[in-house]
Parts: sequence; structure tokens; C-alpha cells
Amino acid sequence: MAKHTQVKAHNPNGNSVQLTQHETDSPVLPVAQLEKLHVFRPDLVDWVRDQTEKEAQARRVRTVRIDTFILIERIAGLVAGTLISCLGMGAATFLALNGQSTVASVIGGGTLVGLVTVLVQGKKSAKPDD
Repeated sequence: MAKHTQVKAHNPNGNSVQLTQHETDSPVLPVAQLEKLHVFRPDLVDWVRDQTEKEAQARRVRTVRIDTFILIERIAGLVAGTLISCLGMGAATFLALNGQSTVASVIGGGTLVGLVTVLVQGKKSAKPDD
């Protein structure tokens, strides 16, 4: 992700100062600095380029790994939620068929309220922040 900042200041005499800053977290090699390095130590330019390639590859591997773990976590959450809700509704049905209507209502109602709460809060948290 890149961040670009630019600040300008003027005084009443007409003098001005300008500051520009560009910051990025990706391994982008500034050409001007590489040219200066080449003048100073030509052998280091290849080393810097190789290290940048290694860092970029490590970032890609890490990103894939993180994305995989996030997917596994979400799927596990869906499976666990489905199992819990099915068990709750199954228990409520079993109790209702065996004459325990009050307990069945509490368990079934609690299961439904829990599902609706998770679905509503999940949709709210999925909205992007403004």
C-alpha cells in the first residue's frame, strides 16, 4: 500500500517551502538511488536487486499462507455454526415430541435468536468503514 504526502508553506514575503514524501510497503527500487549506488559500488546493485526479489517472493508466500488460514477459519466457523444450530434445533424437536414443550421452546428459541443475532451482526461488521 502506498502513501503519498505533500506539504507546502508560504510566508507573506513570497518564500515557500515544499515537502514531498512517498512511502510504500512493497519492495519498489528507486531508480535514482540505484544509479547513485552503481556509481559508488556497482557490485551492490545486483545484490540489492536479488534481495528485493527474495523479499517479494517471501511476501507472496506469506500472503498466500495468510489467505489460506483465513479461508480455513471461515469455513470452520460456518461448519461449527451449522452443527451447533442443527444440534440445538434437533434437541428442541426431540424435547417437544417427548412432552417437554417449555424446555423445547427455550432451547429452540435460544437457538433461533442466536442464529439471527450472528447473521445480523455479521452483516453489520462486513460493511466497510467510512
